[in-house]
Formats: sequence, structure tokens, C-alpha cells
Amino acid sequence: MKSLLIMLCLGIGTIAASAQVDLRRTVSVEGEAEVFRTPDRASVSIGVETEGKDVVVIKKENDRRVRAIFDALKKIGIDQKDIMTSDLQIQPQYNWKPEGQRELVKYSMRNVVHITVRDLAKLEGVINASVSEGSNLLDNVSFSMADSKTVRDSLRIAAAKNAKAKAEALAGAVSARVLRVISISENGGYQPPTPMYKAMRSMSAEADMGTPVSAGQLSMRITVNATFEIE
Repeated sequence: MKSLLIMLCLGIGTIAASAQVDLRRTVSVEGEAEVFRTPDRASVSIGVETEGKDVVVIKKENDRRVRAIFDALKKIGIDQKDIMTSDLQIQPQYNWKPEGQRELVKYSMRNVVHITVRDLAKLEGVINASVSEGSNLLDNVSFSMADSKTVRDSLRIAAAKNAKAKAEALAGAVSARVLRVISISENGGYQPPTPMYKAMRSMSAEADMGTPVSAGQLSMRITVNATFEIE
């Protein structure tokens, strides 16, 4: 019985050893795939900031201007589901007197909304209409693609094929042959372009002139690190 157990253990050990890969007989490569695409949607943060000593007055003025912006966006064709409040706050500002007492200087109210623009032809109109209705905050203009997931999936396949082709080229150069992949991992994403738009130094003065915006192109790149067994 004892001899049988020893033989079984030896057999299992032999199978385990044969299943292991000799790391000296592997090749590691990086596969890559990249594509440049024109974005088809944008997002922008637009808001209103009001200041004054009477908090009720500045709130009423802020609310009025934000509602006017919402109405203007609706007329342009921006759906309500694509408008999301991202920052809403009222902050007092004080001065401290030498004797240690604080003195109210003013209140500041800020209401910022994040807008998703699914038709880039409307982006300039969104910015101009918002400024015309009282927006004095503009930030975070960015671009993206609606089918980015599909594009990433196709790049993954292309990057994996590129990795295999590199491994086969390296192995062939030393008269070896690629057997199977041992490990594979992914890196990558897309680099959004920097939007180019006119500096809005005086928003009320610039409103009639419009705000030209250039979407540029998105660079989407996927890389994979892969290790193959060779013989």
C-alpha cells in the first residue's frame, strides 16, 4: 500500500512537472493597434456665478439665469436627460477684523451644469445661447465617440494579432516555432484632443461673434503584453 502511494505521488509530480512551461523557451512581445477617429459627441460644463451681500437676491438672479439657459438649450434640441447639475453651492466670504471678529463681505452662488451634446453641429449654439442667457462660467470641453466600445474591441483583436505576428517573427529568426500563448494582458485607451475655442474674455461682448470650436481627432490605442511558448 505504501509503495502504491509513493508511485501515485511520483506520477502526479511527473504530470505537474510536464505541465509547467520552461521559461527559457518563451518569447515576450508587445502588440499594438491604433486608430484615429473624428469624435461625434461632446460634453461641456456651463454655469452661472453671482455675488452680493443679500443671499436671497443673488439666489433669485442665479436661478433666473440658469432657467433661461435651460430654456435656450431646450430650443436648440438638447434633451433634458443630457443636462446634469454638477456643482451647486452658496458660500459666504468674510474679512477678519484685528480684534478677531469676522465681517461678511459677500455671498457667492455657483450653479454649474454638465451638458452632453450628441450632435456636434449644436455645440457652438449651446455655448453661444448659454452665454447670451447669462452664463459666465465655461469649462471642461471634451470630445468622445458614441461607438468607442466597438472600436476598442476591434483594436484588442488587432493588437493581439500584432503580438502573435511579432512573436512568430522573433521565433522564426532563431529557427523556433510558436506553440501557444502563456499570458496576455491589455493596456491602452484613447487620448482626447485639446479643444480649440476662442477665449471668452468679455462674454457679453463676444456673444454675437460666436465661439468657433474645433473637435480635432481622437487617437485610440490599445497595447497588449503577451508571452508565448516556443519550441
